Amino acid sequence: RSHFGPRRVGSELVGCIEWAAWQSHQHLASPAETDMAFRTQLLTQRCSLLVMAASLVLGHGIAPPPSAAELRRFEDSTDCTGKYHVLNTDTIGECTPYLLPAPASIKVEQINDTAYASYHYEGVQDCGGPRTHLADFAVNLCENWGDFSQMRVWITDPSPTPEACAAPGDCGRAYQACCLGSEATGSPCTCHLRNGTGTAGSSDCGTCGKAFLTCCSVYQLRGFPCACDVKDDEAAFVI
Repeated sequence: RSHFGPRRVGSELVGCIEWAAWQSHQHLASPAETDMAFRTQLLTQRCSLLVMAASLVLGHGIAPPPSAAELRRFEDSTDCTGKYHVLNTDTIGECTPYLLPAPASIKVEQINDTAYASYHYEGVQDCGGPRTHLADFAVNLCENWGDFSQMRVWITDPSPTPEACAAPGDCGRAYQACCLGSEATGSPCTCHLRNGTGTAGSSDCGTCGKAFLTCCSVYQLRGFPCACDVKDDEAAFVI
């Protein structure tokens, strides 16, 4: 099976460059000119494909994955052009916990280049375990509502680099204390506090993580939202 890794692509590109240099100095005037021209065409096509492969391997020409989707409303427009305002934003991969009317969480995931979906997790606030599909949402599809139009649009701005939470608050300090106790019993926490809004960036942050999310949900209802998320190192890593 062929594998076009960086070393393979680089090596073959060097060969193509050397061939191009040789070809530029050739003056075909022999009976074998037709056969040589055919081989030249094949080599040219192969070198073009190698350039494309190199672009992919090196990361050039690849659009960054969307970080969110905006629902935009275009007033006085039926074709989603002109001025608009944002009705809401769905962050891809984000888990949002809920406490009332019962503990639950909802996660948004990208399906493909033109759609994403939301999923409901009953009884848990960290988007872990069985889930129920809620809805699919089309992106870049304009909807005409008569006096206005609406369209969801990908947002591809890179996510901010996650950092240690600057203001852990009561819930964050309680999480840190819980983790100290867990570590003393030989079960250290695998998740860490990051700047955020009280959501779960990982599906399983243990008992301490679940307690943190419940705490943040209560404080949110009281008008004091958390300034931290709880995530494992893998979820917090941004390329």
